[in-house]
Amino acid sequence: AVFLSCPPNLAAAMSDNNSKSMGEVVLASSGMTIKAGGVFELPIKVDRPSVLRIRFEVDDGYDVDFSLKFLENVEGATVQTLVEAARSQAREGQLDIHTTGTCFVVWDNQFSWINPKALTYHLSLKSKADIERERKAEMARLAELKKVAAKEAVLVRRQARTAMIVELEGKVADMIAHEHSARGRLMAKQGELKRLEQLYNAAKVGVEAIADEADAADELARELQAKLSSLLDSAAQDGEDGEALD
Repeated sequence: AVFLSCPPNLAAAMSDNNSKSMGEVVLASSGMTIKAGGVFELPIKVDRPSVLRIRFEVDDGYDVDFSLKFLENVEGATVQTLVEAARSQAREGQLDIHTTGTCFVVWDNQFSWINPKALTYHLSLKSKADIERERKAEMARLAELKKVAAKEAVLVRRQARTAMIVELEGKVADMIAHEHSARGRLMAKQGELKRLEQLYNAAKVGVEAIADEADAADELARELQAKLSSLLDSAAQDGEDGEALD
């Protein structure tokens, strides 16, 4: 939560040395006692535009009146109330201060005449210039991390692409080896087929020769049968002629 910003009319021109880092001012206490009917006012000197972060808690569930005031570092300035007093048991927020002066953090227990209050607080004051430097440094760090992440992403993609290329090359090599093996088997089958064709052709020639021989033998057998029939017929005729002479 933001408590409040100092009004614009409190803004003052800052000299060049205000651009130097002043570090972070931290004020903290645990269990500090505010007497019954008492007030604890903590002045914080602000030398340059800054951000005051405030966190506090009153122990044991008690509360106090909390307020913020500011006295600008100019002649004739009067204390101005930035956060009106409000009863609070715990609070956390920040005050955006645009000028120089003194900020008063006030915890008021005057309304309680019996109970003292134990206060735990943590205040930190850091210049806007330091905050901006830290913001820019963080942005630069994030930008550098982004660059590193981008380089790593490129490297990862390259490694993945290289692995994919190697895998594809392996698959291509396997396919080429398989093709060579298939071609070898095909050539072997073609050779075997040619050999079978040659055997078939030789057997065909042999069968045709045997058929020719069979045809020739059949023709010769018919001729011999004809001659035999002629001889038998001649012999029978001669026998008949002989009987007629007798």
